[in-house]
Amino acid sequence: MGIALTPVTMPYLSHTVRSLRDDPIPDETVRLVLTVGDDADLSSVAESVESLDGEVIRELQFERLLVEVAQTDLDEVCSLDGVSSIETDAVLGPT
Repeated sequence: MGIALTPVTMPYLSHTVRSLRDDPIPDETVRLVLTVGDDADLSSVAESVESLDGEVIRELQFERLLVEVAQTDLDEVCSLDGVSSIETDAVLGPT
């Protein structure tokens, strides 16, 4: 009899986010747009960001959050439960 494993789905990461995660600049921050999946809520994702000493700048349309985090925390942000995609704030235009 085999062990049933729950598949872990990784969020979509934009090219820039993947690059910054692989080579973060210490003491630098990045603004990100986090899209929250259907199985999670904005407040729990916001609390998770704040637990990393990140800042929630504001809620956006379509179940998204604009956040600012240390580049060295990108691995943790990419592992947050409930996040379906992570992009830089460049997708919003000037913020």
